[in-house]
Amino acid sequence: MQPRSEPLLWLQCLALGAIPLELMLIRLLLAGADPGPIPGVERLLLWGIGVVAPAIALWKRPADWASLLVVRQKLSSRDRDQLQLSAAQQGPIGLISLVVASLALGLLIGWLDDSAVLTAEFSPVLGQSRLETLLLCIPVLALIVWQVQQLAQAGSLLLGLGKTESASEAIFTTEMLRQQRTSLGLQLLQLPRLSWPAPKQSSSLDAEITEDRSIADDNTEVDKTEVDKTEIESTPEPEASVAG
Repeated sequence: MQPRSEPLLWLQCLALGAIPLELMLIRLLLAGADPGPIPGVERLLLWGIGVVAPAIALWKRPADWASLLVVRQKLSSRDRDQLQLSAAQQGPIGLISLVVASLALGLLIGWLDDSAVLTAEFSPVLGQSRLETLLLCIPVLALIVWQVQQLAQAGSLLLGLGKTESASEAIFTTEMLRQQRTSLGLQLLQLPRLSWPAPKQSSSLDAEITEDRSIADDNTEVDKTEVDKTEIESTPEPEASVAG
């Protein structure tokens, strides 16, 4: 199983840039109407419906890694490695991300609502009722919760932190995927896998080859020196001339 070869896992990392933009959109939507007489209750209801409810649903059935909400990869076309990726999603990282996202969004909703008046003139729903603006914020908050869990799961798989089991230890079938994962969207995606260049030889192997070559060169130099000494010793000395 090679998670790095799956393009959808890399696409889910784009949530790092999308989530701040979605928070800004919530701020603009909240700026469309003045807060009601009890804004604390309104924010609590918004947090409960838009954040807590989706988080509970994804706690029971985590988001499918091959689903982009609108479109997804065909269930029938997934091979064993892709099903093992789905099995690896059942881990603490995805659950912890839901808790962190729920608490963080609970605090952010209050801050966004308090500072929304600063962007009132840019609101696309300026002049609408408070109920309408709150209802428009609910799907955006649910989308953020979905993206946070998928981002955490994709990061754990790409970094090798996910729990991966061999097919002999755990078999994850398509039927189990339908029952245990939240897979939404039209089954239209069929992206080819990414191909990565082969890894270079390890540095230790290169060091051993270099050391062997240096030893061979030293032995060659020693042999040449011994041959030169032998030739010098075998060369006869010239006879001295006899004086007349």
